[in-house]
Amino acid sequence: MMHFTAVRCVSKTTGPGGAFISANQHMRDPEFQDHPDLPLPKADADSVPPSNVWQRLSRVMEVVIFVLLGFAVYKLFGPEIDRRAELQSEANRLSAIVEEKEEIAGRLSTEHRLLKTDKEYLETVARDRLNLQREGEYIIRIESGEEED
Repeated sequence: MMHFTAVRCVSKTTGPGGAFISANQHMRDPEFQDHPDLPLPKADADSVPPSNVWQRLSRVMEVVIFVLLGFAVYKLFGPEIDRRAELQSEANRLSAIVEEKEEIAGRLSTEHRLLKTDKEYLETVARDRLNLQREGEYIIRIESGEEED
């Protein structure tokens, strides 16, 4: 197991009179006088700290940047989203057409099979579509208001 020890290095220089001075003391302003015994002014509930104009401008700029970023994303991806919606509606429309055509194809396939195999059905369709009749038979047609395809 390895042990590490933190070491603080302080450079010492000699000040006036040959006394050692640490690096922190060497960097201080010699004319600065600290008065720790003076009381700090207390903030009143009514007093508002002076507002920093740069902090407010920074907040405003952040909001402006986020708004512009959102607008850029909308402009970049908005047309693609609209195009996707158009393509989806077109695909739905085409799917409905395909289902309709498959239903018609199923009906025609059934009718084709019946015409090939069922003689009674073939006779009924021939008499209906070609207006054929047997001897001594009378055909009475009743037309409805709806027309079939």
